[in-house]
Amino acid sequence: MTVSFSTATVDQRSQLTYWREVVCATFVRLDVVPLQRPTAGFRARVSAESLGGMRVATVTSQPHAVFRSPQMIRSAPDDDVFVNLAVRGRAVVAQDGREAVLRPGDFTVYDSARPCLISCPDPFRLVVLKVPRDLFISRCPLLPGTTATAVGGDRGVGALFSALLRRVPAHAAGLQPQTAGQIGVSVLELLATALSEQASGVRPALPREAQLLRARRYITDHLGDPDLSPSAVAAALGLSVRYLHALFRAEQSTPYSWIVERRLDQAARMLADPRHAGRSVTDIAFTVGFKDSSHFSRAFKDRHGVGPRGYRNA
Repeated sequence: MTVSFSTATVDQRSQLTYWREVVCATFVRLDVVPLQRPTAGFRARVSAESLGGMRVATVTSQPHAVFRSPQMIRSAPDDDVFVNLAVRGRAVVAQDGREAVLRPGDFTVYDSARPCLISCPDPFRLVVLKVPRDLFISRCPLLPGTTATAVGGDRGVGALFSALLRRVPAHAAGLQPQTAGQIGVSVLELLATALSEQASGVRPALPREAQLLRARRYITDHLGDPDLSPSAVAAALGLSVRYLHALFRAEQSTPYSWIVERRLDQAARMLADPRHAGRSVTDIAFTVGFKDSSHFSRAFKDRHGVGPRGYRNA
């Protein structure tokens, strides 16, 4: 379902305030700062689509900057990873002591859990991909040096990813949920390849990190299998169960708890999605791999602070 907002729908005196509210509702809590004195209001618009648990949006606007401060992170601790692709005009994304200068076709990644500044000094258009962190890391490692590093959209895998992401917003509305999920996975995996190609000067993934990423990907791809277990994951990847536990122990986790958490997160997304409103809580529990609805309800409340029915109603 397409969600669209435009400042043209409100009084000129309220347009900037309205746009701040739109930005926070569509992406994450951010403040908006105009980069030129508005003489006739503030013109900006955004349209957004769901894409398999992610959100892809197109933003067209007058020059302005947005920033996320430590205070905002503490008050609204959203946990998403964003991809910004410049379509028209320049954009500068600053995070972790780096600045990515984007020209049309270029893109970069930034993390909502850390302060950032995005400045667009020209009239611009951006495609923005918002990805929940657990979904992002299941497909795409967020290595040190990745954030606020520009990836050129004029050659190599960066060009392939840039062309794909630019086309996604125009076609996402007509996709069936399962197809949208498959497209979303393809987008993230192509992004992972583009970032890896870019990272020649960045510390590559260690073998242990690569194995952990393989395990997470396998788990994410097989969440709906009720027989998914640490031993099944280890066997599928050619690892020992002991080594698999060691991989997750380094992340202060266990394979079993990571499986359960991903199932609960997927269930939460389905419960919040109007397209699944006709499905029972038990059906959703079984879809994400739980064998017992009572166990699912208890585990869901422990993770999200409210039971699955209450979560859906809220």
